[in-house]
Amino acid sequence: MAKLAVMPSIGVEGLTFQPQREDLVAPETSGRMGGVQIGWPRWSLSMNLANLEFPVADEWIAFYRSRRGAQRMFLGYDLSRPYPTAHCKGFRNMLTVSGTPFMGAAGAWTQSVDAQGDAVLTLEGVPSGLKLGRGDYIGFKWDSVDPDDIGADRRFLVAVTTGSQADADGTISVVVEPSVHDVVPAGAVAHLDNPMCLMKLLDDTKMPRIVISHAEAGGVISAVQVTLP
Repeated sequence: MAKLAVMPSIGVEGLTFQPQREDLVAPETSGRMGGVQIGWPRWSLSMNLANLEFPVADEWIAFYRSRRGAQRMFLGYDLSRPYPTAHCKGFRNMLTVSGTPFMGAAGAWTQSVDAQGDAVLTLEGVPSGLKLGRGDYIGFKWDSVDPDDIGADRRFLVAVTTGSQADADGTISVVVEPSVHDVVPAGAVAHLDNPMCLMKLLDDTKMPRIVISHAEAGGVISAVQVTLP
């Protein structure tokens, strides 16, 4: 299976990575203001490119051209948080409770909804004492069920809003947004190392102006999540 392109990780001077919601405001006769979700939240990415020396500029330009606008997907993520904050250098020397090296993937996961309507995600088979805090990401990866779907590495992404610490049994439960979409199969791998999602470029993406020695600041990468089974 062909691998999806991962967006470059260098030459960025600022980014915004937030859920894009499709909601309707619902005023009530009582004076309360309600809200109705009309679409699943999708991660939206906006990044500003710095003054780029070659060959960094070439890498971004090649990535931009190869995506053919919105025709081709890529793997996008929050460059500022490739690992949980408490483990920002990765999971080196961390062991699961069974004694095997922890590479970032949980042994199993489940999701439930609490009394407040929040999604509670539980990971099992992680190291005792592993910490997940606000703003950390949890990714899911699996393969498409369609054998003819070339480059079908499937991904989904959630962010922690209420953190926790894994207990002695290697289990941790955190509140996440958005909740895990129904397209994510039960057999998907939940992981904490470089969590990503499928994305496509938007029309306001533009490459920086090229001068003889470098590419000037002003390039913008704009993309939105694609959710596929």
